[in-house]
Amino acid sequence: MIRNLRSFTLLSCVLLAFTLAAPLRAAEEAEAAPELPEFNKMVLDIIATYPTDGTHDYWWPKSGGGGFDGCSMDMYLLGEKVMDGEPQKRTFCCGLTLEVFLRAYNAWLEAHPGVDPPVKPADWSDFQRTWFVLELNGPGPSAALVKYGIGEEVLPADVLPGDFVQIWRTKNAKGRVSGHSVIFLEWVRNAEDAIIGFRYWSTQTSTKGVNERVEYFGPLGGMSTEYTFFGRVKMPEAGGAAAPEATN
Repeated sequence: MIRNLRSFTLLSCVLLAFTLAAPLRAAEEAEAAPELPEFNKMVLDIIATYPTDGTHDYWWPKSGGGGFDGCSMDMYLLGEKVMDGEPQKRTFCCGLTLEVFLRAYNAWLEAHPGVDPPVKPADWSDFQRTWFVLELNGPGPSAALVKYGIGEEVLPADVLPGDFVQIWRTKNAKGRVSGHSVIFLEWVRNAEDAIIGFRYWSTQTSTKGVNERVEYFGPLGGMSTEYTFFGRVKMPEAGGAAAPEATN
């Protein structure tokens, strides 16, 4: 039994090294990160304002917990309420990252009055549904950004602090798959300078709500390299071409 377990562990490590090599090698070899885009800077400024003392604890509502969108407060777009918070100001991951996006989006619109808002209150239900992920191992935030013409999916080699990420984990020991919506902060590397994971900002039970966390790629519940998606907001320029019309 022990011999078989050791063999399995060795095989898992070999497979992990092979799986991680291709998609992350480009990120390891990339040049120094360029100047952060304006929207990314706004996102990082906003997340720095959240307390990390449990004020916004994590809560995933069970059946009967409707009327809660995972945000720490009621959220408005162009004066219309589009997301509902709850009295204890608790959060869940995709609701919190969407809240941060909306806060930055509102601030960006205010700073760029010449732009016709690509996402309006009438669009929000569909935008939120797409952000919250439409299917298992789906891209979530990047899909919503692409659909409404305000962003793109980026490769690991190009990811920057302030980008939105949909993590999917490999099957754990019980064969279960789980996901997580986060905001990228920085790569985590081993002693050989190879990427083994990354630091992110989100809300989760392990940090008692809003805080930074490090997670690693790997088998048996580690982050999946195949199904982890990075998305970046790219807002249109004032007076530029209108964003493509989204199709529901």
